[in-house]
Amino acid sequence: MSGDQETPDVVGWVAGIAAGDSAAEAAFAAHFAPRIRAMLRARLRQVEAVPDLTQDTLVASILALRKGQLREAERLAAFVHGVARNIVNNHLRGEHRRGEAPLDDDLAERLPAVDGREDAERRSLVARGLAAIPPGDREVLQLTLVDGLHPREIAQRLSLSSDTVRQRKTRALRRLMAAVDPDGWEPR
Repeated sequence: MSGDQETPDVVGWVAGIAAGDSAAEAAFAAHFAPRIRAMLRARLRQVEAVPDLTQDTLVASILALRKGQLREAERLAAFVHGVARNIVNNHLRGEHRRGEAPLDDDLAERLPAVDGREDAERRSLVARGLAAIPPGDREVLQLTLVDGLHPREIAQRLSLSSDTVRQRKTRALRRLMAAVDPDGWEPR
């Protein structure tokens, strides 16, 4: 977390990126990189893929913004979340191909580097977030994220309906994401 609690100028970033402003791109990347990493860690079992997929998401988002593909600048967080979701889904399906969008050297140099202190802070936030989740929801989350079970399998194991499992998982993920990144993703 940057420590800067001001509301980001997303409208300015969108306009700046569309105009080729490297400072807007750098500010965008610095703001969204930690949020993207948190989302990817929650969705992936392959932690080693998180840095690459974070970069892929930032690059794809910036390239889309350069092309003016975002209609409402105020929806930037949801737009980036959707790009990240699509990239992770492609990765999980095994259809992820590198190099779909050319990465210019100039853009690669402006993307933020990974900081070990930030990882330690995130782990601490996740531990606190997990402690705040009710035990039943935490169990569903563990069976989903750690054990890799599908809602149907979890429902059978816990004698619950699949809908109840999905609701508990969603509720647990929202609480965890709120603990990790209170200023993060907009609820859908």
